[in-house]
Amino acid sequence: MEFIDSHAHLNDPAFDSDRQEVIEQCLKADVKRIAEIACEIEEWQPAIELSRKYKGIILPVCGIHPDYAATLNDKSLNDLEQYLLNPEVKALGEIGLDYNEYDDQPKDREVQKQAFAALLKLAAKVNLPVILHCRKSRDPQDFSAYEDMFSILKNAVYTGGIMHCFSGREQDAFKALDMGFKLGINGIIGYKKNDDLRQIVKKVGLKYIHLETDCPYLPPQSKRGQRNSPAYIPEIAQTIAEVTGETLSKTADLTTQNTIELYRLK
Repeated sequence: MEFIDSHAHLNDPAFDSDRQEVIEQCLKADVKRIAEIACEIEEWQPAIELSRKYKGIILPVCGIHPDYAATLNDKSLNDLEQYLLNPEVKALGEIGLDYNEYDDQPKDREVQKQAFAALLKLAAKVNLPVILHCRKSRDPQDFSAYEDMFSILKNAVYTGGIMHCFSGREQDAFKALDMGFKLGINGIIGYKKNDDLRQIVKKVGLKYIHLETDCPYLPPQSKRGQRNSPAYIPEIAQTIAEVTGETLSKTADLTTQNTIELYRLK
């Protein structure tokens, strides 16, 4: 079996002490390729360098996370375009909307919306898929992040992509599918409180799923409280297999093919 982690952050400082060892562990776990998401300006070049060190294994993706939307200006947009023109870069991301606020960290939603629209235009210009970040507010009943994202996408041109770390409602899942996106599913599918997500994945099916970790964050259930790693993708795949009633082998094959097609891999 072969797995692909469609969304990781291996350049995070959490891996500074053992990055090479972690990548070796991934390969032993049959996780043969890993998308390295560089979601702020300072991360773009390190992602390229990591991909060159691990050619064919690390797949760089460059973008601006909504938390850094205020850093988007004419210069950073032009700089990002130059990175995206590098054939090593497989997608633009992660980009989108994040409405999860803490008391001391208010977020300007209008700035996020403007940045998201501009980055979608850039993705269309360079003909790359997009990796979407959509995080709702802390209000359990407030799904305006998804509503605003779909409203912006409705008026945009794009080449498909992944709704990373999907955690919306069933209607949001099928809206995303209708708009040409697949769902990025990570370790949270195994969390005890996530029955709704498991039901959504069961209804959606493997045809519309990408495996991801979002490491070093969101480890699978058995690794709660620990640093996450792409080496744990098989555990996530096993949970998805159980949810969908498919074999682990079929889960690996279909999700890997989904990611190969999206990132235009050989």
